[in-house]
Amino acid sequence: MMKILKVLICLFAITCFGRSYANKSFYQSAIDINQKSFKNSGQIIDEGEKILKSPKNNDEIYKGYLYLFVGYYLKGNYSKSIFYAKKADLLFLKKNKEDHFFVCYYLSLSYNKSGVTQKAAQYLYEAKKTAQKLDDPYLTAMTLKLQAISLENEKKFNEAISYRIHCNSYSQNNQNKKIPEFIASEFAFSKCYLGFDYLMTGNFEEAKKQISTFESDFDHVQLSNELHWRADIYYVCKAIIAAKENDKINAAKDFDKAIDIARKNGMNERLTVLLEQRLKLNIDTSEKREKLFAEFVKRKDYSRKESEEVINQEMYSQGITLEHQKEYKYIFILFAVLLPFSVLVFKRRKRKRQKAYFKEIIKELENNKQKEKEQESLEIAEEMKSDEDAADCSDSKSNVILDVTKAELLKKLEKFEKGKAFTAQHFTISTFASILDTNTKYINSVLKEHYGKTFSEYINDLRIKYILEYLHENPEGCKYKLTHLSELAGFSSHSYFTKVFTKKTKITPSKFISSLVERNQDIEKEEK
Repeated sequence: MMKILKVLICLFAITCFGRSYANKSFYQSAIDINQKSFKNSGQIIDEGEKILKSPKNNDEIYKGYLYLFVGYYLKGNYSKSIFYAKKADLLFLKKNKEDHFFVCYYLSLSYNKSGVTQKAAQYLYEAKKTAQKLDDPYLTAMTLKLQAISLENEKKFNEAISYRIHCNSYSQNNQNKKIPEFIASEFAFSKCYLGFDYLMTGNFEEAKKQISTFESDFDHVQLSNELHWRADIYYVCKAIIAAKENDKINAAKDFDKAIDIARKNGMNERLTVLLEQRLKLNIDTSEKREKLFAEFVKRKDYSRKESEEVINQEMYSQGITLEHQKEYKYIFILFAVLLPFSVLVFKRRKRKRQKAYFKEIIKELENNKQKEKEQESLEIAEEMKSDEDAADCSDSKSNVILDVTKAELLKKLEKFEKGKAFTAQHFTISTFASILDTNTKYINSVLKEHYGKTFSEYINDLRIKYILEYLHENPEGCKYKLTHLSELAGFSSHSYFTKVFTKKTKITPSKFISSLVERNQDIEKEEK
């Protein structure tokens, strides 16, 4: 079972190792928490509420608040996290400076995530000052990490890198010292956070170096499976690296792992970041992207509401309105109004365009069918006329003979287009030349001059036209999978078929088929 609460002990144990003044009850509290097994942020909150229902002493009250403000922070509910953190701080501020540092650490994080940067900086300064007074290297390292997180939230990754490097230097300077495994994991995974910062600044090689170092050192750090909840940052780095190397399959797999970790542990703020990074890289299908985007918008909306709640909470409790906070509030309100509207308009326009493209395709198919009927009645007359023209041209110059040759080749192309030879797998230009009884040079010349296309473009267009006509005239064909339809048209893969189809018609095969099914159903209803 995964013990998420060990992240808490990372800070608690900081004060217990190498410090003679750590009180017994505090240390025992850390051990008790360490024995608890949690699956996600919701369970941490439930445990805190359970403790506060019947606390035996002040230590248990503090422990209940501890679970609550950490659980709500991981869940992304910053207003409640701040509320319980302040309650815990008031209870133990004078008794234990280590606890005060821990509270300030999470208050700074919660305010920062809510966009209240002035308050976040205030508690960052308080945490830093407490660490200096206690002269504890672990706490000092954590303040460096906190400063890096604050800069990362503001997208200042270049500035965050120096703090990450400084923080990571702690583990390098203490490699020979025996430290708890959950503290070792804190600094082991910090290499991944540094790698993420390098990726965000475009330093691809340095990012790969940090991830490689983490992978080589990971086995040397005695980590239990319960601590692998941190690994979302590792997998997101691997995913971005894979995407940069055009390996979309592995990028999607690693993103799935990272997102799964965040979901299972109820870490909503992390999940929002992961979804944002995945959408930026454009590694998924359009259907998958729509689902991810919908989830991302939903979570951003939740974060916006939380930010507004924190701002309102501060205004109510302190009676002040900071100009910077007002700007954030109005931005969030504007975002809340415009984003859903923009998404709705975008989807409506997209549906409208696709509907128009579908109507154009159907109209063209019906017109082509009518033209074919008219063409059949003219074929005999044209053949007779072509024989007379050929006789008249027997004494013409060589350039006229060339014109006649082109005319004959164009007629052969018209006949070829009415057949299905082009649907053969691996249909080559040599095969094409053999069918038309000519050479590849003549074919390329005629296709370029009269069609403005290359051989592959010409064949692909015929294949798409064939599939469109087939689906239009054979409704049962709409039940087939895209793989079967792509093979029926002569394409080597359904992905290439989809790419060519979409480029030609401006609508995906799936969308065309669903629209055609809907149209056929409407026609059947009208006939009844």
